Amino acid sequence: MNNKEPRHISELLKELMEERNVTIEKLSLGTSIPHRFIAALLEADFKRLPAKPYIRGYLLRIASSLNVDPAFILKSYKDTMEIRSSGEKDRLPVNRFAIQKINKNFIIVFLILIVIAGFLAFRMKDILGTPTIEVSLPENTFIAQERSIKVSGRINPKDRLTLNQEIVYTDDAGKFEKEINLSPGLNTLEFDAKRFLGRETKIIRQVFYEEPVNKEPLIN
Repeated sequence: MNNKEPRHISELLKELMEERNVTIEKLSLGTSIPHRFIAALLEADFKRLPAKPYIRGYLLRIASSLNVDPAFILKSYKDTMEIRSSGEKDRLPVNRFAIQKINKNFIIVFLILIVIAGFLAFRMKDILGTPTIEVSLPENTFIAQERSIKVSGRINPKDRLTLNQEIVYTDDAGKFEKEINLSPGLNTLEFDAKRFLGRETKIIRQVFYEEPVNKEPLIN
C-alpha cells in the first residue's frame, strides 16, 4: 500500500485490517478500544464516537497494532472530517455528478409547452399569416343594370370577412355570397379579411349603377 495516498479513514482501516487478517474483535482486544467504537470508525458513523481527543488516542493505538505510520492514519482521519464538514454531497466525488430527482410537475409543464409550441408551429400560417380574398363578382368598375346585385368569392374559412363593415358568413370551404342593394351612381364595395392574430387584407370593388329613367309616352 502507498502510505502517501490520501484515503477515507473507514476505507483505509478496512483495507489495513483485511490485509493483516485482523477482525474487529482482535483489534479491540489488542488495543483495548471498545468494540462499538471500532465498528463506528469502520462504518463512518462518527456520531457514535467519543470526543476528538479520545478518537486521536484510539487511532494511535490502532496504528501501532496494525504496524502503520500513525501520521498517515491521523492525516486520513483529518482529511475525512474536513470533507465531511463541507457537506455530504462533497464527501464522495461521485455525488457531485449524481442525477437529481426531477419534479414531476416540471416534466408535465414542459411537455405541455412542447405540445403548444408544436401546435403553434403547425398552425402558424393560419394564425399569423396574411389572408387572401378572391372576389368572383362583381368585377372592378362594374356597371350594373339592376338595383340589386350578388357578390361572391372565396376566402380561408378560418378568416373573418366583412363587406362595408358588415360580417359576411362563409361555408366550410370558405365560399361566400351576398345580395346587396345599390344606390344610384358610384358604389364602393370594401372587402376586408382579418386573420386571427395576423394581418388584414382589403379589396375594393366599384360598381356604377344608373337608375333607369322612365320616359312618358308621347301623346298624339
